[in-house]
Amino acid sequence: MTWSRRQFLGGASALIASHAGIFEAATGSGSAPAKDGDTPRILALRLACAAPLATMRDFYHGTLGLPVLAEDAHSLTIAGGRSRLTFVTAEPEDGEPFYHFAFNIPENKILLAREWQLRRTRLIPPGRNLRDPDLPEDVVDYRHWNAHSLFFWDPAGNLLEYIARHDLRNPAPGPFTADDLLYASEIGIVVDDVDATAAELKKAFALEQYRSGSNAFRPIGDELGLLIAMKTGRKLGFGEAKPAAVFPTAASVSSSAAASYSPSGLPYEIVSS
Repeated sequence: MTWSRRQFLGGASALIASHAGIFEAATGSGSAPAKDGDTPRILALRLACAAPLATMRDFYHGTLGLPVLAEDAHSLTIAGGRSRLTFVTAEPEDGEPFYHFAFNIPENKILLAREWQLRRTRLIPPGRNLRDPDLPEDVVDYRHWNAHSLFFWDPAGNLLEYIARHDLRNPAPGPFTADDLLYASEIGIVVDDVDATAAELKKAFALEQYRSGSNAFRPIGDELGLLIAMKTGRKLGFGEAKPAAVFPTAASVSSSAAASYSPSGLPYEIVSS
């Protein structure tokens, strides 16, 4: 069985829901405990993948140590803290999909996370304008978000980020481990009209824009999770950056509004839970 774009998107809601019991059983004891009001915005992501799923399993489970929740010949679901991440074999017309997504980590562990990740992958250093003079040059300083980040690539060419958001005040004791990947906290939604998409996302899910934005990049949500409307062709990464492009994307999000967002002509489905 392979997945057409219609099947990928049309079945996303049911498939996301079907893994809920498996996810709770697998992560009930290992994930960091929830804090008051600390409900992840992004509960599940479903992304197309041209890399062999065995390679993705080796990376996310073998290298990063994240639990495998479900797998078959054409899909792989892993637990990224309290979020679920499913990779589905891409269709030929999808080309070689790549995405940007992020995981929140405890706000006091950016240096511990750096040491841990450098034993597993190399990191992508930012430009000088995004460096903190008191930290190593591969740590990104997002002053306007009161956050520090680390960036690296996975085997499918996805740009991953660990972000320590200091406004969350969620420090954790001990060394950094895979359990400190708390939940997915960003997913890029690549479009031509960023302003119109941002307005639609805000209306559909009762969210607001997060801090600053532009007509090329508008983050919608809060520190617990951001749907980022970004301009087609906007560079992802630093130095070896790639232009953002449209690929099939499904997401389940927490929201006070029950809604589904599937923009006409684009392979996106976002549903609230």
